[in-house]
Amino acid sequence: MKIYFNGYFFSYEKEKLVQASLVFSEWFKISNNFYFTIHSVNEQKSKSLNNKNFQKNNPTDVLSFPLYKNLSRILDLNRDHEEDLGDMFINRKIVKKHAQIYEKSFVDELQFIIIHGLLHLVGYSHEDEKELRKTEDKLMEVIWNGS
Repeated sequence: MKIYFNGYFFSYEKEKLVQASLVFSEWFKISNNFYFTIHSVNEQKSKSLNNKNFQKNNPTDVLSFPLYKNLSRILDLNRDHEEDLGDMFINRKIVKKHAQIYEKSFVDELQFIIIHGLLHLVGYSHEDEKELRKTEDKLMEVIWNGS
């Protein structure tokens, strides 16, 4: 799976995000021709998007906007074509704050939120928080520990 970056990302951050997305795409058998776009946004833009789309009046670390309803729809697409899976908006300031709170490096926290955002892009939601967290934990184990 490819990532298109829009905004402020250092090359080492891009490498780690690509690494996480490759683990994700292998896990779910998503074509390497498919892609999504990550946008780096400030708190004002994050708050505005969160309010407009989810009726929450606060900024957040990541917002995902999928183009397909669920993973089975994505897996039904022609694997040989480029397919856009959606957009993700990342607020670096909140990611940094969360990294400090959870005692992670900034890049580790970026990888975590990219996986969280990707799970939303393929149909996982907070309506089934247990399944979302379980899958997230399994993927992060592979990304951070290689197991």
